Amino acid sequence: MANVTQLKHLEHLEDEMLNYGVEGCNASVSFLKELMKMLGKKADATGFLQTKWDGAPSVICGKSPTTGMFFVGTKSVFNKTEPKTCYSEEQIDIWYDGDLATKLKYSLKYFQELDFDGVIQGDLLFTDDTLETKTVDGTQYYMFRPNTITYAAPVDSPLGKQIRSAKIGVVFHTHYTGDELASMQARAGAKVASSKDVACIQNDTPINKVTLTPTEIADLNRHITKIERMCQICGPFLDDLVENFGNTGDKKFHISTYLKQFFNAEIRDKRNVGNIDETINALVNFYDAKMQKELAKIKTPANRVKKCNLVYQSENYLLDNVYEFKAMLALYKEFQMIKQKIIDKLDHLEQFKTFVQTENGYKVTTPEGYVLHQDGSMIKLVNRLEFAYNNFTLQKQWR
Repeated sequence: MANVTQLKHLEHLEDEMLNYGVEGCNASVSFLKELMKMLGKKADATGFLQTKWDGAPSVICGKSPTTGMFFVGTKSVFNKTEPKTCYSEEQIDIWYDGDLATKLKYSLKYFQELDFDGVIQGDLLFTDDTLETKTVDGTQYYMFRPNTITYAAPVDSPLGKQIRSAKIGVVFHTHYTGDELASMQARAGAKVASSKDVACIQNDTPINKVTLTPTEIADLNRHITKIERMCQICGPFLDDLVENFGNTGDKKFHISTYLKQFFNAEIRDKRNVGNIDETINALVNFYDAKMQKELAKIKTPANRVKKCNLVYQSENYLLDNVYEFKAMLALYKEFQMIKQKIIDKLDHLEQFKTFVQTENGYKVTTPEGYVLHQDGSMIKLVNRLEFAYNNFTLQKQWR
C-alpha cells in the first residue's frame, strides 16, 4: 500500500487489510477501482500493470551513483553496512558461491552491453547453459525454469529464436533514483532493449487487449461496492487486529499475529476461504498448535503461567469477537473472489507457455501473477492457490 523505497517484498491485495487495518482495506478498494478503469479503457486511468515473472535470482545492476563504475549484485547492494556491490568477478567470489555466483558473473559480463542509464532491477530467467529443448504435446519448445515455473517458447517462433541466440535472459521491471545506493527510491518500469547476447523480456501487461462484456463489468463493480461496504463495517475490528499484532513480547501470543501465517498454511493445503465456520475452526486449531510449540519453549514455571494466561486471553478475544472474525473472513473471501476473476482474464494475454514440472512430466499452469501500480504504490495479484501452492511445495531450481 505504501510507496516502496527498495523493491524487496510486495504484498497481496487481500493482505493489506491485515497489514494496515481499514486504511489498507480502503487502499485495496482504490486499487480495484483503478484496475476497473484500466479494464474499461477509460482515459482517466492512471495506473498500469506489469506481469510478475517467476525469475531468480533478483539482480540489481547499473553504474554506481558514487563511483560511476558498473556493478551487479543482489538486493544486498542496498545494505547500509557492507553493501555487496560487485564490480568484478573476484568480488563476486568473495560474497557468493555456487549457482548464484555463476549467474552474477554472467550478469556482470553481459549486462554491460545494454543501453540504459542509472540503476535497474530485474529477475534472471535463463543462461545459455540452462536452456533445454523439449517436446510437449507435439510442440517443440525452448524451455527454462528459473525458480518454480517452467517457461516455454516454440523453437520456430521469433521469441524462441531470440532466446536460443542469447547468452542470458532477464526481465527488468524496476529503476532507481537517488544519489547513493543505500537511500535510492524504487520506481516502476525499466525499458531496456535486448542486445546480441541478452534477451530482455518486456513485462508490461497488454491490458488493452482484455475484453469484458457489460455483464462482466457490472458483476465486478458490484463486487467492489460490496467490498467497500464491508471494509467500513469491519474497519474498527481490522484496526484492532493491527494494534494487537506483534512478533515479540506479549503480542507474540495474540491470535492476530498468526492470521497471515494461517492463510499461508491454508494455501499449502490448497484451500481458499470457503465455509466461514469451518475456517474459524481451522484458525483455532492452527493457533492452538502454534501456541503449544511456543509454550513448550518456556523454561520457568512462572513465565509459563504468564504466557498461558495470554493464550487464554487471546482465545477469549476470539470468542468475544467471533462475529467480527466471521465478517473479516467473509471480506477476505470477497477479495479472493474478485481477484481471481480479474486474473482469469489477464492470464490469456501472456506470450509464453507456462508449466510446472512434476514426477509425471509437465503440467500446464498459470503465470505467477501481476503487479498493479498506482501513484507510486504497488500491489500484487497472484493466484495463490495455483502459484503460491507450487511455490511452497516444489523444490527451487536455482538454489
